[in-house]
Amino acid sequence: MGCCESTPEVPEEIIPDPEGPCHFIVQSCSMFNKDYEVFRDEVDQSQRWLFLNKEGKGNSGKAYIDLENYVRTDEANPKKGEVLWRAKYDEHPDFKQQYGDSDSSSDGFSSDGFRPSRRKLQMKWKLNTKATITSIKYPGQEFKIKVKAKGRAQRVIRFKRDEEGKLVKTYHDTETVKKVSYKIKNNVSGDTVDNFKIKGLSRGGELKWKNAAFKASLEGGFFSRGNTDIYTMGGVDPGFCLLMAHICSTEFGPSEIKGDLHPNWRHYDGWDSDGFGSNSGSD
Repeated sequence: MGCCESTPEVPEEIIPDPEGPCHFIVQSCSMFNKDYEVFRDEVDQSQRWLFLNKEGKGNSGKAYIDLENYVRTDEANPKKGEVLWRAKYDEHPDFKQQYGDSDSSSDGFSSDGFRPSRRKLQMKWKLNTKATITSIKYPGQEFKIKVKAKGRAQRVIRFKRDEEGKLVKTYHDTETVKKVSYKIKNNVSGDTVDNFKIKGLSRGGELKWKNAAFKASLEGGFFSRGNTDIYTMGGVDPGFCLLMAHICSTEFGPSEIKGDLHPNWRHYDGWDSDGFGSNSGSD
């Protein structure tokens, strides 16, 4: 199945809701939205199984993802399937940012005097956020997911003069995710169910998640993300496992975390200086 620009149509044969150990393949519907189709065992028209429907609430930052089947009986909302599970989360989480370790002299000097040719600003960041995953079709289960992440950001400011001799500055920003960990807590009993983290961050390429309920892998791509393969172990509702693995690889994955991170370099002492602490850029 190729990319879809809107809600996918009901397949010719509706596959029953998942039970027991399952193999899900999650594929993005479009690069222009955050909806995903779920296939059984292989990406094929005959194996279209479920739909991950992303919804938001304006500029509030509050968002949710519904895991739907293709049973659409609501006349008031004909494109909406039965909701098996729902995940609610903050789409714009807060980051704690610590600035420091400026380096303006170790990179050498430019050829027009004693002005450094570049300046490097560095920042460490931490993220604490959470989500709630609730059973909808068969009420009674609810889990809280706590997410912790940390990493670094860097801005390199380069100085050079244009044809008229004026000082020109260019900026190059990079963000790195060093670690992401997850804790699953049963909201009904209050018990901690499991703890796990992403594997593969340091190597790049394929990312992996594994805990007692499921294992998942995501192969990255240069222009777009690859598919997510998810295997559930049994003993836990596979719909919950699917939605949990999905938010780990999307909203709480490294790409989305970096997208939510917006370093405020204005908090950095001398962030826009010419290398000598002046913000004017003049000689």
